[in-house]
Amino acid sequence: MNNLSVKNNIDKNYLQKYSLFPKDIKSGLFLLCVEGEAIVSINLKNHTVRKNDFIILLPGTITHVVDATSDILFYSVGFSKEFLTNMDFIKSTINIIPVMSEHPVLTMDPSLAALYREGYLLLDKALSIPKECITHNKELIVAFLTIILQGTADLYAQHKEWFTTSQYNRTNELSRRFIQMVMENYKTQHTVSFYASSLNLSLPHFCTSIKKALGMTPLEFISSVITVDAKARLRATNMSVKEIAFTLGFSNLSFFNKFFRRHTGMSPQEFRKSLGLSSVDE
Repeated sequence: MNNLSVKNNIDKNYLQKYSLFPKDIKSGLFLLCVEGEAIVSINLKNHTVRKNDFIILLPGTITHVVDATSDILFYSVGFSKEFLTNMDFIKSTINIIPVMSEHPVLTMDPSLAALYREGYLLLDKALSIPKECITHNKELIVAFLTIILQGTADLYAQHKEWFTTSQYNRTNELSRRFIQMVMENYKTQHTVSFYASSLNLSLPHFCTSIKKALGMTPLEFISSVITVDAKARLRATNMSVKEIAFTLGFSNLSFFNKFFRRHTGMSPQEFRKSLGLSSVDE
């Protein structure tokens, strides 16, 4: 089953690939925190994740691991969009998908978390069966996943307060599309007018709607994404400041330096030095 994967060894080393830059999750992920603690940015909102917390990352979610303890450990089940569709996941959860997107982290009772943990291990064993035998277990695997998906939907249904607000509406869908567009275009498009025009909205209406949904203006959001990327490159690569500036769509180094100082209070070179990193020849 190539469109389904199970991992029970997602530790701090594995998470390094998600710690440099925000990443667009192409598949759906259900993660159970087994040990440790992490700060995870999900669609640019920070969440503290602890043992027994359950995380749902729907396809298209923007994820960035900000920090994690040395003992962090996750179990995960990953699904392709096609797999979720074939299981009628989208159809069966259509009413709670906006809630899942807004509240991606659930704290589980320890006994329920232990049950989920055993389920992950069982699923991992089932998927390790040789390919020539897998057809005999496919129905069992799908049945087990259906139980997990339904159980997760039931967990959300217990939080009735999440369904009584009026925030899950057209404004939230607009903000989701805006976030997706920014992640796809922020290295080349920095202006708010580009995104408003792409979404066929007037600039005033667009700005008001995004401010209401995200708690920040479109320009603040775009700038925050660029700043996170710039900091990550300054911290984790040997790229010169000039190379980083051009990679992020700035036409000259002076513009980038002014942008970075405005949003961090220091120049790119000062930021590197504050981390104790050797200066790169610009």
